[in-house]
Amino acid sequence: MARKSVVIRLAGESGEGVISSGDILTQAAARGGYWTQTFRTYPAEIKGGPCMYQVRMGDEQIYSHGKWVDLLVCFNQEAWDLHWDSLAPDGVILYDETAVEIPEEYRPRARPVRMEKLAKEIGGSLRAKNMVAVGAVSGVISFDTTPIEELVLRRFAHKQGVADANIAALHAGEDEGADLKGSLAIVEPVEVEADRLLMSGNQAIALGAVAAGLKYFAGYPITPASDILEWLSAKLPQVGGITIQCEDEIASICSVLGASFAGQKAMTATSGPGLSLMTEVLGYAGTAEIPCVIIDAQRGGPSTGLPTKTEQSDLQHALYGGHGEAPRVVVAPVSVEDCFWTAIDAFNYSERFQVPVILLTDQGLATRMEVIHKPDTSGVELWERRTSAGWNGDYRRYAYTDDSVSPMGIPGEEGGQYVATGIEHDEFGHPGYTPEIHVGMQTKRWAKLEPLRNGLARHVTHGDERPEIALIGFGSTFGPVREAIDRAREDGLSVGAFYPRVLGPFPAEQVRAFASGARRVIVPEVNFTGQLARLVRGECGIAVESHAKCDGLPFTAEDIYDAITSTQEATL
Repeated sequence: MARKSVVIRLAGESGEGVISSGDILTQAAARGGYWTQTFRTYPAEIKGGPCMYQVRMGDEQIYSHGKWVDLLVCFNQEAWDLHWDSLAPDGVILYDETAVEIPEEYRPRARPVRMEKLAKEIGGSLRAKNMVAVGAVSGVISFDTTPIEELVLRRFAHKQGVADANIAALHAGEDEGADLKGSLAIVEPVEVEADRLLMSGNQAIALGAVAAGLKYFAGYPITPASDILEWLSAKLPQVGGITIQCEDEIASICSVLGASFAGQKAMTATSGPGLSLMTEVLGYAGTAEIPCVIIDAQRGGPSTGLPTKTEQSDLQHALYGGHGEAPRVVVAPVSVEDCFWTAIDAFNYSERFQVPVILLTDQGLATRMEVIHKPDTSGVELWERRTSAGWNGDYRRYAYTDDSVSPMGIPGEEGGQYVATGIEHDEFGHPGYTPEIHVGMQTKRWAKLEPLRNGLARHVTHGDERPEIALIGFGSTFGPVREAIDRAREDGLSVGAFYPRVLGPFPAEQVRAFASGARRVIVPEVNFTGQLARLVRGECGIAVESHAKCDGLPFTAEDIYDAITSTQEATL
């Protein structure tokens, strides 16, 4: 019987081709007309250690990577030992016959695959082992291998012998589980539409930044944000921009501020440890009122922590990290598609309010591949910074204005010269230490963000508008929350979710209004201390149920559904 979607998990040792196998299946599924979403885990070491790639594919848009595995592919014994308990009750197992021993009770739904043997026979090495596995998967789910062959031919366009060997390994693997062929068949793919793209969260952010007018990017490689640097290195020069790899994160943010001071839209990308290094300069950007965008692809901490695992533990750092109190904006997209639009928002907020903007993703959202609708930018409005052009009389860079946003002089503008000092200053930028100056400038710097607190910022909701059970979250948890809400409402429960895309300044009034009629307020987040729950309690004064975890894995819809149907007590 055909399924609406199927969850496939490939597992083995880093270096065996597990990740590339998953990428091939995902790309082929997207080319073949399926909607997809992926999740991957891998060790911090260059080679060795357990890794896993999960892809969910189906004929409708997919919002989470799924929990129960329909097809588990084990490259080695450790893969079985680590993942057997994630199998669905009718899940099927494919395993390398020379490397894996399956318990007797699972053998009726397990099939050995000669991964290593066929790879050596066909390709002369173990390099084609993963293609044997991909072929076996294709057979079990009745997946047309034509898109896979096209990908192989494209990848090895100048190595025909290698391409032929990989295609032969693909078909050999397809024959391995002949008796299981079609046992997990999924519905026919929908017609491939022109408005659909397959991309990762990192790629969507980079593309959104370019659409917003990015002209300068400086960064330092760090997992899981490095893809942004790599993508922009190839693409940004094509639109007249510049990409630079700096010696460290401090140099990156300083370089970005220099480019912005010169009038260009500028960005950097990092993860938690890099954001820590940038903190002092972020304070300077807030005080000197210089626009810039910082991407923080969060990972497990503290310190080096879990560099290849997902976490949402930088929220408090993004909101408050630094000495003194300098304004900033913190935004968080809820999906791969939303990464594109939130990147545009980040630049618009940064330019309009002349502040640093931190965009929070996480390893799960940054690296996952997802089929999305091609963004239509025809109606996008790009906000540009207010400059000093046309200024009459003495130029006051930090002039008090009705909206607290002052004209910013760009080098080369006549009469727009000023000193962008980090020391407290008066309207002209001259050092000033009086109480009146400091209070006045602090008031001005923070007041300009009030439109974001009072309705300008976007948010996303799902489910009941005034629910009895309210969920408040941020970022990548939205997908499984959405699926869980749909299931709970089918059960007759009144459930809804509110996800602010701007977390700083926090939209307390909107959150309070949404949760006003709820008997329970649940806050799901991937960290240890319940950082968003603390923020909601403090800003809104409402009792919430913190549903936090820090195991390096994203929530599943089942996790959220269990929280909705539990009887946990709310706390202030």
